[in-house]
This record gives sequence, structure tokens and C-alpha cells, in this order.
Amino acid sequence: MRFGRFSWNHFRRLSLCGWIFGLVFVLGGLSILSADTLPPTSAGSSVTQIFAAGDSTAAPYSPKQAPMMGWAQALGSLTVEGAVVRDRAVCGRSTKSFREEGRWDRILRDMKPGDYVLIQFGHNDQKVGRPGYAEAWTDFKANLIRFVKEVREKGGNPILVTSVTRRVFDEDGNLTFSLKEYPEALRQAARETETPLVDLYVLTREWVERAGVERSARFYMNLEPGEEPNYPNGNRDNSHFHRDGAQAVAEMFVREVQRQGLSIGNCFRKP
Repeated sequence: MRFGRFSWNHFRRLSLCGWIFGLVFVLGGLSILSADTLPPTSAGSSVTQIFAAGDSTAAPYSPKQAPMMGWAQALGSLTVEGAVVRDRAVCGRSTKSFREEGRWDRILRDMKPGDYVLIQFGHNDQKVGRPGYAEAWTDFKANLIRFVKEVREKGGNPILVTSVTRRVFDEDGNLTFSLKEYPEALRQAARETETPLVDLYVLTREWVERAGVERSARFYMNLEPGEEPNYPNGNRDNSHFHRDGAQAVAEMFVREVQRQGLSIGNCFRKP
């Protein structure tokens, strides 16, 4: 990632707060805006906000957790001037717990007419016996439809996004359908509400299958001991993305909304 000619003297001229934000940007290799560190824009602002509601696969991570990155966090590096990503996704959340904790209400409070809300859940909704469990064809689908309705009532633009795939292969080297019926339940919610759909589940499955068992491991947080200072003992994780994988998924999202001709596509440069 290139930062241009940015000398130490430039840092010295920044305010203390700005210096800290700039340092996080440089060291973490992240877009500050993607982590939603800035206050929401006012009703009269010309800046278009893109909110992300979801789980850990989309969530922002700190530099201490690098190279782990959510795909919506990476999305902030692709915006054009006048657009900003507000990544409100949180680890471990479902359509049920995201609302119960007041996180959804904060998005509705901070959004203004014309803003976009990306809605991607499923990984935690499917966990039977957990507090966030939501059965696919009843609670999960109903929760999504309610999200869509509430965004539209505020003058916003909802976009439903199927969950990204887990990298789980069977003994024959075939990628499993670990999310079961949840992607299809979300697709049905999109059809019933006539809401734009970005099918990241299909796109990421094709991506992982093309790469194969070995090469696809590098898209996710699979690290050897000593490879990354934040993970001295290595790491094995086939649900959460390495920053390279997150960037690839963010670019998939942008290419897809631009291919569909959705208005949100104007908020991003071409990958």
C-alpha cells in the first residue's frame, strides 16, 4: 500500500488526535474510515455513508490482531471521495443479538436518507443452543425483512449480503456447505422485499474452490509459528480472513455491485 510522500515533519504539524489516527493508519495498514472511527455525518452532509451490519467475517480488527481483517473493513480502502464505510459488524453477533444489544438502533440513529446499509448475517444465527440462534426460515428471515423495512423507513438503501463461506473441505477435497440453508433464506428475504442482493456466499465458494485446498488456506487466518508477530505460535482459522483474503472479498463485493449497476457502485473505485 502506498502512502505517497508523507514525511515526519507532516506528522509534527498534525494535532495530537490526528497524529494518533495517522499512526494507526500507517502501522495497521488499514483505512481509518473503514474502522468507523469518525463521527456520523450530519443530515445536511453530502458524504454518503455505507454502514455494515454483520458478524466477525465483516468486522473491523485492531492492529494488534493483524493480519486478521473483516471484508467490510477492507471495503474502506476502495471508496471514492464523498463516501465512507461505517463498519459496525461485531464478532459473534446474529440478527437476533445485534438488535438485542442496541447495535441496530445505533445504525438507524446515525444513518441519513440516501445512505446504504449492508446486512450480512448467518454464521452465528445457525448456532443451535447459543443465545443468538435464529432458525433460518422463521426468525432469521423475519429479522432480515424487519431490518430492510426499517432502513427504508429512514430513507436509506438496504442491501442484503449472503454470508461468506467457511473454508471447510471434506476428506475428498470437496468444499462443504457449512452454512446450510441460511444463504437461501437470505436470498428469499431479498426476493420477497425486492432488495438488492450480493451473493458473497456463491462468489466466495467459487473463489475458494478455484484456489483449492492448499492455496485457499492463505485467504484465511492460517499462519505458521513465527510468521506473524501477533501470532508467535501460529494460527489455524478457516472462518476469518487474512488481510489479503479480506481485500479480495471486498473487491468481489465492489465488482458485483458495479456489475449489477447498483447505485452503491458509484461509491467505489473500480478494483
